[in-house]
Amino acid sequence: MNPTTIGLFFNKLNYFSNKFRIIFFKIKGLQVKKGTRIGKISCEWPNNLFVGSDCDIQNNIDFRIGSPFNKECNITIGDRVFIGRCCEFVCSTKIKIGNDCFIASNITIIDTGHEYAKHIKIKNQPITTAKITIEDDVWIGTSSVILQGITIGKGSIIGAGSVINKSIPEYEIWAGVPARFIKKEYKT
Repeated sequence: MNPTTIGLFFNKLNYFSNKFRIIFFKIKGLQVKKGTRIGKISCEWPNNLFVGSDCDIQNNIDFRIGSPFNKECNITIGDRVFIGRCCEFVCSTKIKIGNDCFIASNITIIDTGHEYAKHIKIKNQPITTAKITIEDDVWIGTSSVILQGITIGKGSIIGAGSVINKSIPEYEIWAGVPARFIKKEYKT
């Protein structure tokens, strides 16, 4: 066999394994639209995961839903979204990703945190939660962390390795730990 034939064989194998994966998760309740490719993901409660059309979800993505019997607790992904390898989504309230977003590899998006009081042990601190919204046409650079209660405005860019602990307006570039404003990006 020549290398082209072997490559075509593995391409077909990947195509059918993707179709099988989507059918498997749909049986468990996943709602996914046409044209979406789903790699090897982890999701214990796919009935609270909604994926739009023509998305590309790479391998080793972990979708964790904290309140699986609460339909309001869900992860919603818009149309034409790319999610790179090894991302982690931790949802206790709601995570919403708009259309045409590019989420690079090793991103953590977590809508959960802890309070901190002086006379209470760390493990006994109350849990806090707040919705995360990533609007349309957002690019999040690799190894970034998006914390609870954040809204990232339409057309914004997050630099690689950033920690987002406050909301970002539309069409701005932010980067750093914690992230800070870099410049306004004007779209024409």
